[in-house]
Amino acid sequence: MYIYESKTILTPQNGLNVYRGRTESTITLRDVTGPDALDIGVKTDAAELLNGVLKKRRGKGIILMGNLGDPYNGLEGEYRIVRHCLQVIENMDYGVVISTRSSLIMRDMDILRNINHKTRVIVEIPFPTAKKKVFDKLEGIGERSDIYRTTGLAERIKLIEGLISEDIDVIVDITPLIPFINDSEDDVYKTLEVLKDAGVTMIDPGDLKLIIKKSGYDYFTGEFRARFPKEFEAFSKDYDGATELIPQNQDVLRKMLTSYCNECGIECDKNKIKGIRRQYVNKTMGEQMSLF
Repeated sequence: MYIYESKTILTPQNGLNVYRGRTESTITLRDVTGPDALDIGVKTDAAELLNGVLKKRRGKGIILMGNLGDPYNGLEGEYRIVRHCLQVIENMDYGVVISTRSSLIMRDMDILRNINHKTRVIVEIPFPTAKKKVFDKLEGIGERSDIYRTTGLAERIKLIEGLISEDIDVIVDITPLIPFINDSEDDVYKTLEVLKDAGVTMIDPGDLKLIIKKSGYDYFTGEFRARFPKEFEAFSKDYDGATELIPQNQDVLRKMLTSYCNECGIECDKNKIKGIRRQYVNKTMGEQMSLF
């Protein structure tokens, strides 16, 4: 862990990254920037910087948290920087989209309720499979104990249900699908059933594939080999050196997923999901379509 300083706080797309670096040891860690794939920097003055930026803006919009690492990692329990930023977001009447694997987000439900009352809160939750043993290996459950904070299968389902019970919009990300691990029709169908039973109404299918950056390729293949040695043998024959991993049954999976979601009233159109993420809603004065 290290502390870093920056004069900027938001990306051009309104991305807010309180912590720099990945803190989850998932097999799908795609961008490794240093010798320790899980090293993390802390921007201790994030809330102060955010307050200064939003004060100068006339319009309202959506703040995106978690695109470069889980904001609710183990360090957040100590530093509470995300909580302070959420207080700023609430005070400025902005909406927020948070991507997390951690139930630590429930700690901040008091602030999230207030934001959701005035505008919109969306929580994005990765959910790669409904099979516990595979889930644990994919997510790296138990791999790190210092700054690594995530949830196992049962707790993640409970997290989804808890957020939905609070009337928080939840988008579940079931991708990327990794060949020979979680890309069978049976795997995807069981995942959809579990999510339907949990009350999920929005599933992001993405492109039903995995793109590995060159900087993360060695990490990915090394973890694949270590966690799924048998599957890796088959994978290496068909995908050796590939950075775009497309399941051989991609079209079949897409049709099955679309059919299932349509029958159950679950939104799964990736373009519509993208629009929902960007839609700022003013629940007291109407709404506008804007990220900013």
